Order: sequence, then structure tokens, then C-alpha cells
Amino acid sequence: MKWIQRLLQAWLLYRQGRAVLPTNTGLLLALILSIAVILISLWIGLSIGLALVAVWGIFTYALYRQGFAIKDLLRMSWERGKTSVVVIRILLLIGWLTAMWQASGTTPMILATSMELLHPQYFIISAFLLTSMVSLLIGTSFGTVATIGVVLITIAKAGGIPLGMAAGAIMAGAYVGDRNSPISSSAALVASLTHTTVNSNVLRMLKDSIPALAVSAVIYLLLSTFYPLSYESSYLPDTIHFLFHLHWSLWIPVALIIALLPTRLSIHWPIAMSAVAAAILAMIHQHYSINQIAQFSLFGFQLPHFNPLAEIIKGGGLLSMAMPILVIFMACSIAGMLDNTGVWTDLRRLLTNLRGRSQLYGANVILAFITGALGCSQAISVIMTHSIMRTTYAKEGIKDEDVMLDFENSGILISPLLPWNIAAFVPIVMMDVSSTGYIPFAFFLYVAPLMYWYRLKRKESL
Repeated sequence: MKWIQRLLQAWLLYRQGRAVLPTNTGLLLALILSIAVILISLWIGLSIGLALVAVWGIFTYALYRQGFAIKDLLRMSWERGKTSVVVIRILLLIGWLTAMWQASGTTPMILATSMELLHPQYFIISAFLLTSMVSLLIGTSFGTVATIGVVLITIAKAGGIPLGMAAGAIMAGAYVGDRNSPISSSAALVASLTHTTVNSNVLRMLKDSIPALAVSAVIYLLLSTFYPLSYESSYLPDTIHFLFHLHWSLWIPVALIIALLPTRLSIHWPIAMSAVAAAILAMIHQHYSINQIAQFSLFGFQLPHFNPLAEIIKGGGLLSMAMPILVIFMACSIAGMLDNTGVWTDLRRLLTNLRGRSQLYGANVILAFITGALGCSQAISVIMTHSIMRTTYAKEGIKDEDVMLDFENSGILISPLLPWNIAAFVPIVMMDVSSTGYIPFAFFLYVAPLMYWYRLKRKESL
């Protein structure tokens, strides 16, 4: 008769608008369905932002079936989602800045200068250092790979350099800036989550990166001696000089960012002032009209289709940030809903058994790997891991600046090591290389986390 009682109980729960299945089972099914939705969206080329809207709906329904009111779930989602407004403002400014730097000739000048520094005998280390420099200046890994990265991988293909090795150096360099640049959206996201400021974080992040950068550079230098470039030819610098009017004043937008960073001004101001300066320079040196500048600001910079640089120097604009904004807002909303409904409770109970900073950071890395693998997005990895671990960090009394470094050395760098994660998938497609061949050679992406963990472990033993 027990099975009849269970059926009656299940029916009563159903009539009450609650779950028939046990709590964990219902959420497990929601998780499996959510993963399927994300993977299918990647397979068919649908934006991850739209997939997250569906994921939010799946978890909302699952939690509703467990007894939570829809209005409460909406409130939880909105309260956490609106915390992303600070990041959204920075993303919009970065989109505007990117378009203005391209229109003014600042980005082309950076690319031309970088390519002129290329030495065929030391191609691999040059690829790492050049992409690192460009990514630090423009603050975007995708932008770095789409511009100088594509050119470098083309030269590597023609010059007999192992593609996995070249792609690894380019990928590692691209994420040096993604982690450390003051105009990186990733840096803005981590700063917002950890209640720190980008201005104060940058020097701390750069200082923390130095050992990993040095070790990575030494390894790339050794590889360069064994694999020199046998072919040296790139039309890019000459073409840029021909199509853009390059002038020393085009470095002013870059100088503004660097000069204003140490001040107490919010990061919004250096980015905005740099974008305004670049817009003025675009009208002076490249002879664009105000209407064209406004069009570039909204839709992104675009050269005529017959221009040889049309597929290399392009993009940016406010609309380019629409999907990244949707991803961050929805990821925050989902995290807030799961957090406030107690979904993370059992997992957090396990975290209470951790002892010491090194174990806590190790748990951060493991969670970042899992959330990055399941969520297929760098932003999802960081936001979800922070949602799970934030109370543990608070209970341990760890400073916000140290929490920031933990996340910069986990989700930000681990996501590009997962080939199906957008952080890796998009650059792989841009460079047209193997989806896994770059991983053994992207040294900075795992040397930095390992060295950081070692320093934490060593401090505990003193």
C-alpha cells in the first residue's frame, strides 16, 4: 500500500504547485536540460545570451515546482541581475572606445608598430610578447586574436612553425591583457563581483603576473631557438601606413588611459576621455565626418568591403556589447535565484571543510573548471563560482583584494583552456587551428594559476 500513499502524496504536491520529484532530482534534471540547451546553442550558432534566457526559464520552472512563488523568483533574479549595471556601463564604454580607436588609427598604429618588432629568429616568443602587448593596450582577447593574432598565425602557417605552438603562444598572450588590462571587460566583471576597483586592481594583477610571464617567456624563447621562422613576409604594416594617416598624436588615447589609471577617478572616466580624444583624432587625421563617427560609435567601425584591411580592422560599437551584456545580466540573475533558494547550501557545506588559502583557491579552480565547462562562458564561470564561494570567503575573513586575485587566476584563465568554451572556441575559429593543439603551448594560462597556488601553499608553511 506504500506505493499508493506515495502516489497520493505526489498528486497532492502537484496540486499545490510543488515538485513531484525529490528536490535534488528536479534540480539535477533542470541542470542536465540547461547544459543540453547551451551545447545545442553552441552547435547551431545561437548566442549564448539567448540560451541563458532559456536556462533561466528552466530553473525558474524547476524552482516553482518545488514551492517557490514566481514573484519571489523574479525578485531574486532582478536583485542580483541589477548588480551587473556597473559592468554593463563599462562594457558599453569599451565598445565605444574600440570603435573610436580603430576609426582614429590608434589600433592600426598599435598593430603596425607591433608587426615591425617581429623577428623571424624569435617568432614564437615574439608572437607571445606582441599579443600580450596588444591585448594589454586594447583590453580584449577576441580583438587581439582577430587582428594581430590572425596575421601571426598566417605567417606561422607560411613559415613552417608548428601551428599548435604558434596558436598556444597567441592564445596565452591574448589573455594576458584579458586578465590585466584596465580596459578589459573581464577585469571590470571581477572588480564588480569582489567589490574592488579596476584602478587599484591593475597594478596588483600585473605584479602577480610577473613570475608567470617570465617563466612563459623563457619557455617560448627556448622553443623559438628550435623552431625559427623560415619565411618572413607580411603586408600588414605597409598596408596600414598606406591606408591610414598615422601620426604621433594617435598615441594620445593610449596615454590618457595609462596616465589617468593611477588617479582616484572611476575607470569610466579614462575610457570615456580616451574615446572622445580618439573620435576627435579620427576627424582630424582620417577625415571622418561627425555622422560617420556617430555611426561607428553605434554600429562599430567598418572599412569598405573592397579594402584589404576590411576583415582585420573592424568591429566595436555600442551594439557589439548587446550579447555580452545579456550574458552577464542573465548569468547574474540565474546565480541570484539559485543562491537565494538554497541550491548551493550542500555545496557550501562541503567548502567549510577546507583549511587554508591554498585549499580554498584549489576549490575555486575546480569549481571554475566545472562551471566553465558546463556554462561554456568565461563570464558564467566567474559569476557562478563567485555565487557559490562568496559566503565561504566572507566567513574566512579574506580581503576583497585577495579574493579578486583568486578569481583572476581561476575562471578568467581556465575558461580559454576548455575548447568548447566561448573563450577558446571563438579564437580557435578565427585562427582556423586545431581545437586542442594549442593547449599544451598556452603556458601562461596554467603557469599563472600553478605559481599562484604554490605561493599560497608556501605562505602557509612559513
